Amino acid sequence: MHIPDAQGLLFGPDDPSESPQADFTAAWQPGLEEALNKKRQQLLAAIARSEFGDVEQKVAFILQRFPETRESYVGLCIRYWQRFNAEVLERWNLANLDFLFELDRLETIGRVRREIQNRLQLFRGLEATAQYRLLYQKNLQEYLAAHKGVIPEVRFYLDETGNEGNKAYTGVAGVCAMNWRQYEMHAAALAQWRRTQGPEPIHFVEIGSDRTARAMGLLKELEQRRSGLLFMGYAFRTQGPTREAMFSLFAQLVMDSLHRLKHLGSLNEPRLVKETEPGFDSMYLEKLNKHLTELVGLDFPSQFVVQPVEAVVKGREVLLECADLIAGGMQRRALLKGHNPKDVLAEAVFNVTGFEDPSDDGVIFKVYPAGS
Repeated sequence: MHIPDAQGLLFGPDDPSESPQADFTAAWQPGLEEALNKKRQQLLAAIARSEFGDVEQKVAFILQRFPETRESYVGLCIRYWQRFNAEVLERWNLANLDFLFELDRLETIGRVRREIQNRLQLFRGLEATAQYRLLYQKNLQEYLAAHKGVIPEVRFYLDETGNEGNKAYTGVAGVCAMNWRQYEMHAAALAQWRRTQGPEPIHFVEIGSDRTARAMGLLKELEQRRSGLLFMGYAFRTQGPTREAMFSLFAQLVMDSLHRLKHLGSLNEPRLVKETEPGFDSMYLEKLNKHLTELVGLDFPSQFVVQPVEAVVKGREVLLECADLIAGGMQRRALLKGHNPKDVLAEAVFNVTGFEDPSDDGVIFKVYPAGS
């Protein structure tokens, strides 16, 4: 069974490469009753399909994805609430649940209650409980010590625009969460909203009079959660092939953004996510990773290591869809200013990001500090 490093712990990034089947196979015992084995297989299949229709499926997903929760009741609850009750936590402004580890343990309170109700037979509930689930809890000091090694992280979600081949415009734009540990709950709430909108990707170029509502809804959700975000874009007018220009723009935007984060006091190890683009990725992704490593080594020696750029299919990451809308809106405002649905959406993009009019080409930055 794979045990992730410190970044896979309670507040670290998800590891989508983990296999539910692989994680649970070791727990299977020969001679399991057929009915239980069938239910077990159904539960594994539901997790593999990302189906979280009931609490059992949700708890199983958390146990599979975050191994440390298998021995931490409080850790399990925190991960569950952050993933599946993110909107409630947002409403109560509970960005960090670490304080739960400092409270008297839930299982201790429950054990004492059982002692009073069952052994002393005082203050019993209406229905006596016949069976109790064994709860496991790591030592608090050991758990907190493990978290001291977690590296702070900033996350970039970037998308390119103008690669259609017939546009005299090339650009890269997106959004950066300046402290992922603080923003993770908001990202989970965004993803929770996104799952209610159906599986079809939200894509700027496909927006029409009948497909604008979801995009506008996503921008509204993003606006409510823009505290702690840095919006950025980099573009210029160009002619001919655009992939070499995209390569240069991507690298320059990342480096400019890192310098801006340093100025803001939020410079930590970056993780870069972009939309999968087979033509560009096959020719330039490896080259881009090497180039960024060299640039970061020169500008920020011995400060952090840049992880390889992660190319993700649009529709699997809601913040990447936000980056698509930002990049598409930036291009639309630069080339056209009409009144059709795409122009209305582009106007909304600029209202949410706070970008100025991009008549002057160059780098655009807009930061929303935490608490703003």
